[in-house]
Formats: sequence, C-alpha cells, structure tokens
Amino acid sequence: MEVLHNLWNIICTEDEILTKYTILTLTFIETYVMMKFFTTILNINYTKKQRNIYIIVMSILIILSTLFIPKQFSIFLHLILTFIIIKLVFNTSIIKAILAEIIPMLVTVIIESIYAKLCFIFLGKTYMEIQYILVYRVPIMLIIYLSVFLLSLFIKIIKSNISVFEHVGLYRKGLLIINFIFIIILIAIQFYLFTFYSDVLPLYITLISLIALIAYSIICIYSLIKTVNLEITKRELEQSELHNKSLELLYNNVSAFKHDFSNIITALGGFIFSKNLSGLEEYYNKIADECHINNNLSTLNPKIINNPAVYNIFATKYYKADELGITINLQIFINLNTLKLDIYDFCRILGILLDNAIEAASQCDDKIINIEIHDIKPRKCQVLTIENTYINKDIDISKLSEKGYTSKSEDKDSHGIGLWQVSKMLKKHNNVILDTSKDQQFFRQELVIYY
Repeated sequence: MEVLHNLWNIICTEDEILTKYTILTLTFIETYVMMKFFTTILNINYTKKQRNIYIIVMSILIILSTLFIPKQFSIFLHLILTFIIIKLVFNTSIIKAILAEIIPMLVTVIIESIYAKLCFIFLGKTYMEIQYILVYRVPIMLIIYLSVFLLSLFIKIIKSNISVFEHVGLYRKGLLIINFIFIIILIAIQFYLFTFYSDVLPLYITLISLIALIAYSIICIYSLIKTVNLEITKRELEQSELHNKSLELLYNNVSAFKHDFSNIITALGGFIFSKNLSGLEEYYNKIADECHINNNLSTLNPKIINNPAVYNIFATKYYKADELGITINLQIFINLNTLKLDIYDFCRILGILLDNAIEAASQCDDKIINIEIHDIKPRKCQVLTIENTYINKDIDISKLSEKGYTSKSEDKDSHGIGLWQVSKMLKKHNNVILDTSKDQQFFRQELVIYY
C-alpha cells in the first residue's frame, strides 16, 4: 500500500522532468495519429514502408529536438523538418506538404484549447498548472490523440477529402502559401491566449475566439477549394477544345477517305485484273498507312490519355508534328493517374523529350516517332519509350545530359539545354532513370519509373 501511495504522490505532484520523459514515450502514438489524420483528409496514399519510415524518422526527430535543443529553437526546426520529411517520404506536392503540417496543427490546437478550458471549468486548474502533473497531463494527451484519430475515421467514412492542389498555377500557389502563413500566425496567437490567459479570459470570449478561428479556417479552405476547382475547370475546357480539334481532324480524314473509297477500290481492281502484284503491294501499303494514321489519331482520347495535363502535352505535340509531316504512333497501356512520378515533373520531361524527337524526325525523309507507355509488373516499373528517326548517326549519347551539348551546328548557344534540365529533374527522384540508346533507324529515350 505504501508503494502505491508513494506512486500516487509522484503522479499527482508537479514534476517537469518526469512529465517530459513520460510524454516522450507517447511520441510514436502522436506521430502515427497525426499521419493518419493528414493522409486521410488530404487523400494521400502511402505504402507500409512509407508509413514506417515517417513514424520512425519523425518520432526520433521530436525526441532529439525535445531533449537537446532549446524550446524556442526546436519549434521552428520542427516546422521546417516536418515539411521536408512529409515532402520526401510521401512524394507529394509543396502545397499538400504545407497543408499536411498546418491542418493537424490547427485541429490539435483547437481540441487542446477546448480540453484546457474544460479543465479550468471543472477542476479549477489552468493548463499551465496541470501540464507537469502526470495524473492530468497523460490522460489529456491520450484523449487528444483519440479525438484526432476518431476525427480522421469520421472523415474517412463520409469521404470528405480536401481537393488536390497540384493543378494550381504559380501565382495562386503564392497566394495560398501567404494565406497558410496567416493561418499559422492565428494558430500561434490562439494557442498563446489559451495557454497563458485561459484563467482570466471569460468563457464567452474563449468561445467567440474559437468560433472565429474555425470560421476563418472554413472560409479559407472553401475559397481554396473553389480556386482549385476553377483551375481544374479551365484545364478541362482546354482539354475538351483539344479533343474536339482531334475529333474534327479525324472526321475530316475519314470523310475524305470515304469520299475516295470507290476510286480506291477501282484502282485496286486494276492491279488485281492486270496481276501486277508489286504495284498491288505498294498500293496496299499506302492504304494501310492512311488507315493507320486515322486509327492512331483516335488514340487522342481523354478516356485513354486520362490525365488532363498529359493529354494536353500529347495533343499539342501531335498537331505540331502533323504540321511538319511527322507520323506519330502512340500506344498507351496504363492508367496515367497511377504514375509513380510527380505529374508536374513527368509532363516537363515528356514535353522536352517530344520536342527533341519532333525536331530530329522533321529533318529525316522518313518522319516517324513511336511512343509507348506501359507497366512491367514483374520488374515493378512503368516505362515511357519515345523513339524517332534521326540523321546524325554519330551523336555521342554519353554527353547528351551535359549542359550546352548539342549535335546541331547552328546556334549552339540556344540548344543543349533540354536534356540537361531532364537530368536535373531526375536527380530529385531516386526511383527514376532515363536510358538513351540508338540503332541505325531510331534514336530511343526510355524513362523507367520504379515503384
């Protein structure tokens, strides 16, 4: 009994050091709960490996910063490193990484403030008075974690996921980041007020302050969602315009082919009746080529190229190639929304590779570009292959990624930048490689994305 009595005295007595080390043991729980919350609300998919890496790295970071870095510095360090870790581990956008840090912080401050006020109302103790008393602090922390976890489950059930912000333009991204900074400042002010003045602030002031903060957050998030929806709608309209253009081109080609169909059959009969097999073979190949062009054009379909950004790249480059008399053979055997590479970087790389292929093929007699995207599941990788006819058979492929290197003799200063930019982008990703090869007919670029 005496042991229990002494133990009770210890947990009921204010002890900063003991409370500090006890709370650190809950770090892994806190990290998991917060990760579960922001991945649910932001609809971030993750693997078991990503989850484990994030929990271990973040928990160790929190423990080390708490033990060895002064509190006034550890807070800023924690904010910066949390953003970096979320960005790297979950391979998400900058906006999402910022939201993943802000939203759990906002929700936690609100929940903690409510419980702190309840403690003052029912126990007559302020947050500062109980934060170093184990019998109060540990249950409150566990209740906060449970509240956040249940909230994430509730959001998952009703599927109220916040829209993805990758499609926002650079100008609007700047405005969003400024808005997020103001939210952080407001959260910090509210936390300070609730922590140090909860015993002197009237209850109605506390409630009004909380309601104002929640209202501002809701309005802010609502405006952000509206902004993103406008951006997405604009892109969908541009995509529809490009699709209509491809349908119009396809219709004109089919109409012209249909109009000449009787003449084509008549000419075909002439080769058959005269038993001119060599002429028949040549004539047949020309018909097959024209049919292939029409069939290939039908590939420019949003249901096949189901990512708006990638669709715009392909459609724009297709029309550019068509004006130069280049035949593009496009085959896609993958859901483009499942690419294991940031879509922004993928589109930049795709655009550069296609520009190079179009420029090289346009100089040839046989103007051909073959494009294929497929998934190799046994190797756990996704592959983009672009090959094109080319003239300079002596090109040194080992130097292509060097800045300023080009096979062109004219205006060398304006060339040799594209593949150098690609090599810089590839260095940001440890799961992507670009393999360059050539033969007597085709110059080939193969982008391999591992998962």
